[in-house]
Amino acid sequence: MKNGLSTGAILDRNAYPESQRDALKLWVVLSRCYSTFAQAEASRTKMKNLTPPQFGVLEALAHRGPMKMCDLGGKLLMSGANVTGVIDRLESKGFVRRVVQAGDRRTYFIHLTDAGGKLISKIFSRHAKVIEELASSLTGVEKQRLTSLLKKLGTSINHTI
Repeated sequence: MKNGLSTGAILDRNAYPESQRDALKLWVVLSRCYSTFAQAEASRTKMKNLTPPQFGVLEALAHRGPMKMCDLGGKLLMSGANVTGVIDRLESKGFVRRVVQAGDRRTYFIHLTDAGGKLISKIFSRHAKVIEELASSLTGVEKQRLTSLLKKLGTSINHTI
C-alpha cells in the first residue's frame, strides 16, 4: 500500500479452492448474462410506460388469471411493500383492480381490467419475439438444458434459505 491506497490486486483468485473459483465464475457469468439480457430486452420491447415490475404483474395476471397480492409477490420475487406500490400504480392507470375475496375482507385478488388485458395482449407478443431473438444463439436443446440447470440451481438455493 502506498499512501494508504492499494497499488494492485489485493486478493488472488487462484488462491481459492477450485470449487469456489468455479462457483464465483458462475456467479459473475450468470449476473452479467442476466444484466445484458434484461437491458437488451428492455431496449427492444416497447413497454408503453410500464416499469419491468408493472409488466411482470400484468404478464402474470394475463397468464395465470386473478391472483392474491402475496402470490404475485412470490411469483415476481417482490416484497409485500413493493407489490403494493406496483399494484397502486397499475390501479391508478386503470390496468388492474383489487377485489376483496368473498368471506375474507383481508384478502384481495388482483384482476386485470379490460384496459390492462388489452395492453398486455398488445405488448406481450413483441416481448416474446424479442426474447426469442435474444436466445437465438442457443439451440432448442441448449435452451431446455440451460432452463433445467437454472431451475435445479434455483430450487437448491430456495431449500437452503
